[in-house]
Amino acid sequence: MAHLDVPPAVDAALRPADTLMLDVGGVLFGDPWETLLLTPGAGLADRLGIDRLVADRAGKYLWPRYAHRTRPAEEYWTELGALLGTPIPIGLVAELETTLLRPNPDAAALLRLAAARYERIGLISDNTAFWYPWQAAELRLDDVLDPGLVYLSYLHGVSKSDRPGLYAVAADRVRPRRTLVIDDRAHNLERARALGFRTSQYAMPRVPAALPQV
Repeated sequence: MAHLDVPPAVDAALRPADTLMLDVGGVLFGDPWETLLLTPGAGLADRLGIDRLVADRAGKYLWPRYAHRTRPAEEYWTELGALLGTPIPIGLVAELETTLLRPNPDAAALLRLAAARYERIGLISDNTAFWYPWQAAELRLDDVLDPGLVYLSYLHGVSKSDRPGLYAVAADRVRPRRTLVIDDRAHNLERARALGFRTSQYAMPRVPAALPQV
């Protein structure tokens, strides 16, 4: 067979990925703070009579303060209550975590499919020290993840949106052209592509639906 002289970008696009990097919030599990605060009728904002726009601004303000370092959940809820001018009852938080926070109904099937197709599976997620362990246990992530490929913002002190950020940390330790990143947010995938990662956008369904083509 004759040798084909193809551009490097074409060659990279045609080679299969051997490593998969998954997001957690919005892909494998519901986004915690948005779900707990902003779910219409059932979330903390509506239950405590707080304007959802005000709650949204407070949640976005607090997120980097807790996703960039290890801090306890109790501090988060105390600080959020102070910002909103309304104490957040921890008992209510525990109730809503049980009733509102759910894994992607397709997560188990997605992880099985990933394990069959990829040599290594990892995570790259903006997350907190108090939500991630619970999500990981619910999803049984230890059964499928390569422990050397778990990139969490609170462990590395940077998020996906920082420059350089979490994708740059991962790019130093994996081969981006052989690594597929799955995320639910287009702007995150743009940052991953800028560093040479292959990407696919996927968001967990509101109701069970077809798996992404990975």
